[in-house]
Formats: sequence, structure tokens, C-alpha cells
Amino acid sequence: MTASGLHAQTSAVAQRVNASAPLDDARFPSHGSLVLERSARIPKGDYLRPVGAGEAAIVLQGVKDGVLDLRGVTLRGGDPLRRPNQFHGVGVRLIDCQNVRILGGTFTGFKVGIEATSCLDLELAEIRFESNFAQRLRSSPTQEDELDWLYPHDNDQGEWAKNYGAAISLTDCNGGVVRNCRARKGQNGLLLTRSSKLSVYDNDFSFLSGWGVALYRSSDNVICRNSLDYCVRGFSKDQYWRGQDSAAILMFERSCRNLVAFNSATHSGDGIFLYGGNDIVKGAAALRGETEPGGSDDNLFFGNDLSYAVANGLEATFSKNNRAFDNIIRGCQQHGVWGGYSRGLIISGNEIVDTRGGAISIEHGQECVIVRNLIERNTVGVEMWWDEDPEFVKGPFGKHFDTSSRDAFVMANAFEGNVADLQITKTPGLWFSQNIHPVKNGNLTTDRFSVLGSKSQDDARSKLQGVGGFLPSGFVRDSSARPSDAGTPAVVAAALEFVAPTVPGERQAVGLLDAEKVGLHSIVMGEWGPWDWPSGEARPAPVRTGGVLADATWKSAWFSWTGGPDPRSVGKLEEWRGLVDQALHRAEIGSWSDPYGGSEEIGRIVGAHRFGLVATTRVKLEKGRYKLNVTSDDGVRVMLNGVVLVEDWTWHAAKRDSVDLNLTQGEHDLWLEYFQIDGAMALSVELEKLGE
Repeated sequence: MTASGLHAQTSAVAQRVNASAPLDDARFPSHGSLVLERSARIPKGDYLRPVGAGEAAIVLQGVKDGVLDLRGVTLRGGDPLRRPNQFHGVGVRLIDCQNVRILGGTFTGFKVGIEATSCLDLELAEIRFESNFAQRLRSSPTQEDELDWLYPHDNDQGEWAKNYGAAISLTDCNGGVVRNCRARKGQNGLLLTRSSKLSVYDNDFSFLSGWGVALYRSSDNVICRNSLDYCVRGFSKDQYWRGQDSAAILMFERSCRNLVAFNSATHSGDGIFLYGGNDIVKGAAALRGETEPGGSDDNLFFGNDLSYAVANGLEATFSKNNRAFDNIIRGCQQHGVWGGYSRGLIISGNEIVDTRGGAISIEHGQECVIVRNLIERNTVGVEMWWDEDPEFVKGPFGKHFDTSSRDAFVMANAFEGNVADLQITKTPGLWFSQNIHPVKNGNLTTDRFSVLGSKSQDDARSKLQGVGGFLPSGFVRDSSARPSDAGTPAVVAAALEFVAPTVPGERQAVGLLDAEKVGLHSIVMGEWGPWDWPSGEARPAPVRTGGVLADATWKSAWFSWTGGPDPRSVGKLEEWRGLVDQALHRAEIGSWSDPYGGSEEIGRIVGAHRFGLVATTRVKLEKGRYKLNVTSDDGVRVMLNGVVLVEDWTWHAAKRDSVDLNLTQGEHDLWLEYFQIDGAMALSVELEKLGE
């Protein structure tokens, strides 16, 4: 269905259900859910409806041609003084409904604001979501916590909503509209799971700590004219910029033929993060007997602002025939466009400027088209390569799909001010034509670069010449050019004939934020998400490593056990502990962000292999409920007042152990033991206050 067809469908839904018709008032029962079987209006007011996990304040099941009017209503699922990770339950749950409209209302204090399953032609309009569920972020301004990473790869059992919550979660829904909704102070805006043919427009899902709009096995949707800015985590200016799989728009696991247009998706982990999915990357579809599984294919990204991404403006991987036309991608920290293992990716008419890494970076890509883009002031303009990468080349994906890097078309692009215009390795079948380079004799090196069927290096270099015979800067190695550049290849001609789509909505989302002024430095992360600085709210206090223990003083000693007793050996623990008398270093540490207490000097003294650590502290605590969180790689043991609370005395990868505590007021003694064998290492100890 075309974008205009979807818009027509939306209008038809709105005409069938008359929201202005008289509606009966519905009153909440003294306890439990309000169950509705027909249209209703909730009288204006502020309602506190505490709900347990899996419960819903309002339930509609099997309703057809109905309206739920929540205009003037605030629905609260929990005490506003609760911490955001303690919210649970659902505001409104819809099951097997058809042609139902929900109008207005404010939802706060829920795990999921509105949850719909197996619904047709649902319309959600003019709804506000404020201060709902969010995970607590443990990364501090100086130290990233690996366990803050999201895991979007699995969602067939509804893991996204269960683990991360959302303002709106639609599962197995077909047709309908989400428009003019707004979400703030939560983790996710809209989750679409196995849902299709929806129009999502004129919404504002910004300043969230996860995803603005996220799709899983969801196809043929129109997502346009939305503000999806500052959907971000995993960033600290000049310290780390990983994004932790946050994104303004997330598209996973065979989400195909979606139109994404005119959205503002700036200052997020990724502007758009598209991934083929476990079906093809891990071979899950082949194990089910599918012979030709696809990825997240045939999507169109048009006219979006994807600037100032912590990671990538557009990441499109393990998929085919995706198209990116006329997007703005400025100031991204890692890549403008990342197209790993992409086939038939078209990148045309985009403005890709001031990228810290590659403006366009494609590994193991085939038949990709890069045409008429502005590529300016990036570290690398276009980079393409093949490498060993055994996880994918020799894994399930490589067994079923071509993993070569080959047959790229780079034409009519304007390169200006890049450190290197090109960095290309092991990529045969290159086609360069009509590109604009600023220097007559660019600083270009070629090594084992030829024209297919020719042995002349000079002839090969001529194939890289742009307008006026100007050469790009950079290098081309172990690659080849096509023998003839006569005419325009059909795949490029098709890209040049692109016609802009017509989409619904009125919101002028692109350009609302003055990205030139705010930039990446405007991303400020607090304990529960990014700072909503335009709102005027106070700048959040930085996360302090250690939580309640942030002001503790740990008396610490490090020692080597190379050639000495293995702490894991039976009967050797006390002998191992005795090595502290031969300490390599002693110091007082404020908190644990790594096994060196954040000190590079201690790291140099102690080394990275076979060392031990013993540390003690005494802290004064208020009476209340606490959670002790310990991250370790390798062995760790934490005792409180002589009682072992956390123990994993093994060689293991980074993991988090947690234990809930009820502590009395007064002083408490903590004892920490840790050993490192080899490889990666991790150590953090945090005490989190949960309540009285």
C-alpha cells in the first residue's frame, strides 16, 4: 500500500467512529480493573489506580466501533514519589478490538501506558505519557557500565515491553493511527511488534532513555513528521559514546517496506538503527526450514534529520534494498551511515557532514549505490572493506548469503574537507564517476588496484578521477575498478529518478531543534535518562559511582599471585589472602568503577594478570531497604558485617549479582575480595537505597 493509501485508510477509520456523539460516563470500581464493553467517557479528573504487575486499570476486550474518551483525565498507576524502575502494570489494555479510538488523557506511573494486542484499525490520538517506567542508568560521567546496554535482539515473547516498558505497545495489530501523542520521562515511546499498516505521525517521543519508535517484525507502516530527539543512553562527553543500542527509530527482525519520512531523530544513540535479525544472522529461519529468509528489507528513509547521533546517524545492517534519500546527517560521533553486510543499499542526496568517523562506512556490502551526496568535513568520506570477521563470514549468515565487498557505485558526490575522501580495501568492481573533489592531485595512494582485465595501475587510478580529472584523497587497496564508465548504470539511474512520497500529518518536525547550536554537548545523562533541557527543568545530578557508597573510603591493598596459590583451589584461600602482606600497592579508594578504583597509576603498578585485591570500609546507613549490586570479572566476594552477600569465586565474563537487604540504622562493615586471572576485567560495588 502506498503512503497516500495509508492516509486514506486513516481518514476512513476516523469517519466510522464519531467521537462527538454522546458517551456514557464510566466510573472506576472500588478496586480492580474497569472493564468496558462499549464506548465510554471517563469524567474529567485525576485518578490514582494502583495496579500490580500484569494488571491494567482499564480493559477493553472485543470492543468494536468504540470510543474511549479520556480528555481531561490523568490516570496514575503508582505513587509519583516511586522510583521509575518500580512502576508496573498497564494503564489501558485492549484485546481483540476493532475500530476503537482512544482520545486524550495523561498516563503516569505505569510500566506500559497503553497496551493493545490483536487489534484492527486502532486510533490513539492526543494522549500524553509522563514519568512512566525507566531503568536506572548506572553509567557515570567517567565510567560506562556495560550492563546499561539494551538487548533488542529478542522480542518474540514480548521481551521489549516486559523488560523496558513503553508509553504505547502494539502487538499483532493491523491498520490504524497513532497521532499527536507525547511521551517524556520514560524509556520508550512506541513499540510495534508484528504490527503492520499503521500511520504514526505528528507525535513527540523525545528525551527518552531507550527508543522513540521501535519496530519488530513490523512492516508496511508509515512513520512520519515525528519528533524523536534525545532518545539516548551510553554517552558522556569526551569520555564514551556508545549509545548502548538506544535509537530514535529502531527496526529489527524482518521489518520491511516501512516509510520513514520527515522525522527529527537527532541526539540519539542511533538516529535509525536497522538490523536484519536473528532469523538470518544466527540462522534461526533456516533451522525452521525457510529457504529464502530476508532481513529488514525494502525500507525507505526520506527527508529525516539524523544529526548528532552518539553512534550512527543511520545503521542499516544484514538487509537488502534499503534506501536513504535526502536526509540530514550532521555531527555524528561514529558514522554517518553504517551499512555492514548490506545488499543493494542506496544512499542518495544526503548531507553527511562533520562525522568523527566514516561518513559512509560499508563492510561486506554488495551493489551499494552512493550518489549525489554532500560529504564534507568527515574523518573519512567513503570507506568500504572486506575482512575475515569469522563470526559472520563463517557463521550462519555467511553460509546462506554473500559476504564479499564488491560492485559499489560512487557517482556525482561532492567531497570537501575530509581528512580522507576514500578508504577502500578488498573491494572489486568499483564504479566511480562525476564526483567532485577539491584538489587537482589528491593525496591518493593505490596498492594492488587494477581495472578488471587490465594490469595497468595508471589506468586504474584514472577510473577514480572526478570532475575535471581531480582525484580523491585516501587509499584504495587490493581492489579493482570496472573496465568502462560509459553511460549510467541502471541501478543508479533508478536512484536518480526517485520521486518523493506523499505522507500524512502536519507537524514540521525537522528543523525544530537548532542542532547547529546544541550539538552533542547538549546530551546530559542523569540517573534515569537524558536531561530535557528545553523544558526548563533542572540539570540532573550526575550518577555517582557506588550509589550510597559514593562517599565511602575503602582501605585497599593489591597483590600478585603469579606463581603463588590459586584462590580457587581447595584449602588455598587463607594462603592466598596472606599475600596481602606482600602488597604491590596500598591506597584509600572512594568507589569502585574498575579493579583499580579508577586509577591509571594503580593499573600500571598492579598489571593486568593474576592479581588480588582486598578492601574494607565502614559506612553509616539509615534504616531501610537496599539493593547491593556487584559487577565482576573475574572472582568476587562481598561480605557485610561478616556475612557473605555476593560470591562468584570463578573465572567468568562480566556479570552483575544483586541482593536485596533490610538494614538497621547505624554503622556497617563491608569486606571486598577480588581476583583477576587474565583477559577483560570488571569490578563495581554499589549500594542502592530502595525505600524505608
